[in-house]
Formats: sequence, structure tokens, C-alpha cells
Amino acid sequence: STQSTKGADKQYTTNTTMSGPLLTVIVPTYREAGNIPLLIPALDKALKAESVAYEVLVMDDNSPDGTADAVREQAKKGYNCRVVVRKTNRGLSPAVLDGFKEAKGEVLLVMDADLSHPIEVVPKLYNAVTRLGADIAVGSRHCKGGGIDEWPLKRRIMSWGAASLARPLTSCTDPMSGFFALKRSVIKNAPLNAQGFKILLEVLVKGTYDKMVEVPIVFKDREIGESKLGSGVIVSYILHLIRLYLYPGSAPLLKFLFVGGTGAIIDVSMFTALTRGADLPLLTAQVVSFFIALTWNFIWNRLWTFGGVAKKKNAASLAVQFVRFALVALVALVVRSLLFHNCSRALGDVAAGFPGAQLLLFAVILFVTVINFIGAKLWAFAA
Repeated sequence: STQSTKGADKQYTTNTTMSGPLLTVIVPTYREAGNIPLLIPALDKALKAESVAYEVLVMDDNSPDGTADAVREQAKKGYNCRVVVRKTNRGLSPAVLDGFKEAKGEVLLVMDADLSHPIEVVPKLYNAVTRLGADIAVGSRHCKGGGIDEWPLKRRIMSWGAASLARPLTSCTDPMSGFFALKRSVIKNAPLNAQGFKILLEVLVKGTYDKMVEVPIVFKDREIGESKLGSGVIVSYILHLIRLYLYPGSAPLLKFLFVGGTGAIIDVSMFTALTRGADLPLLTAQVVSFFIALTWNFIWNRLWTFGGVAKKKNAASLAVQFVRFALVALVALVVRSLLFHNCSRALGDVAAGFPGAQLLLFAVILFVTVINFIGAKLWAFAA
């Protein structure tokens, strides 16, 4: 049996004899009329073989080559597909985000129309989400078993470089993949930005999920049409990376080091002022400067480094966070003080005055930063 909901270019049909949650395959398109008659029947065959209830949702940027009409022709032949023609805010990421809103399924899968993504992997991505406990399943070119077929060396290097630049943001080996599935709950409250170049990276940084898995794929270049990769895309990606690195809670280690670096400058500056201006003993001065830097680090780590988790707290939790952060820092202070004291004695006159004492303090601070980060992430600002 079938159920249908009709609207302008939005025919929706599902086969109720299929099992599992409904899958929506979101396909952003521009000038893909030649690929649609190949893609949709192949998806239908692969998904029916696994008894997956599905719809194909084509988000077309008003292609002049008849892409929308090609989708309608496939719908007339009985395939579960529909097209939404987008005439404003066109682009790959906006098309996918609009597709998330238009989709009927509880499982959402994004793929290209150009047949570069292996259709036989679509059921595997679906099963990873519905049966294997994953919240996100990524078709990965860079994990074990994955690869790229017939790409020139220049493009392989660009792909590797783009993935490497994003690695501090996610553990995924292929965050630039345009082939992935996810539960709708992952993006329910995520402030996704349509200006992003690759929407998967945006989802990995801002989405709500516990488990991400990678399914190996061998990526093939498009069979029909032209690649849309150009200098504008590269610039867009770099700007996208900058925005994601600045997003609260992303790349916490880098942010922790940056905040710690600014705290270290404050720490050493205060230490210098207290020893050279107020003539305090070295040990006393470094304890005072430590607590000033501690407060600075707590504020910025809470708002920025671990912002995605830390800010979702009430006043009582804020106090608990500060106490925990301070206790972690105190452990670090004990380690730091012992190191500073013993190294000062060992180095003698070298570390007794300016700038030897300052350089030694910097080295000790860097060493205990590891203790601070682990304690802050796993305890002070834990979810």
C-alpha cells in the first residue's frame, strides 16, 4: 500500500510494507538532468533490496537544463521522488539545509547526484544509523578501505589538505565528505550556517550526537557534467573553517592552549610586576600571579573553549565549575611549584633573575597545561 501527500512539485509516496524508520535521501542539484534518470532508479533498486522505506528529495537550484522535469518524469514512472525548485539563496549548503526542513524521514542521507558516491553504500549508511547505534554515518574516502578513483594528484593533495585543516575540529577522517546519514535529532537544535562550504563539517562541530562511524567508500569522479570546484569554493572553505574554529566548544585543545597562552602572559606579567615592583619573594609572587591568571582562564574557558557544554549551567553549577576548575588548577600549582622550586635550585643563578626566572616559569606552565586540560575537560566542564 502507499500513502501520498500532494503539493506543488512535492509528491510524496512511501511504501508502508517496508521496515524501519523512513529514510529521506537529500540530493542537492544544479544542472544534473543527465544524471537523474540514472540515480533515482539505482537508489530505488538498492533500497528496495534492503526493504528500506524511502523518499528521494531533490533540492534543485532552478537548473536551466531541465533537472526538475527529469525528477518529475521519474516520479511519473512510480519512483518515490519529489523535487523542490529553489530560486533564492542558492548554493550547496543552503540546499541541504532546506532539504533537512523539507524531509519527511527520521533518517536523513545526503549525497551528490553525479554518481560519484557509490549507491550500494546507501543502505550501509542507513543501517549504521538504524541498527548499529550510530548517530552519524559518514561515507569516508580516507578511512581504512576507502579511496579515490582516477583523481589527479593535485586534487588528491587538495582533498587531503582540506581534511587535515579540519582535523582539530573532529575525529572524522573525511569531514569534507558530501555523503553521510544522520538521525534527525542530531541537527534538531543545531545553529547550522548555510554559508558553510561542506555541511557535514558544520554538523560534526555543531550537532548533538554521541557516536559517529565511518563507512569506507571509493569515490569516483562524475560521469556526466562538470565539477563545480573552483577558487571561490576554496576561499569559501577557508572562511568556513575560521568560523568553525571560533565557534564556542569547537577544537577545545587549541582554544585551551590559546587561553592558557594569554593567561601565561598575564601570569608572567604580574609575576614580574610583583617581584621587580613590589619586591615580593619569587615563590609568593608566582602564587599570587597564578590565582589572577586562574580567574582569567576560567572565564574564557567557560565561555569559549568548552562553551557548548559549560554555558548550559545555572548559578549553582557555575560555582561548582569554578571550584572544580580551581582544584584542578591547585593540583597543577603544586606540581608547578615543586618543578619551579627544584629547577630554580638546580639552575642556580641562571634562573635567579630576569629573564631566566621568567623563561623557567613559561616552561613549567607549558608542562602542567596537560594536567589542566584533562581535568577541565573531563571534570570541571564535563557535560
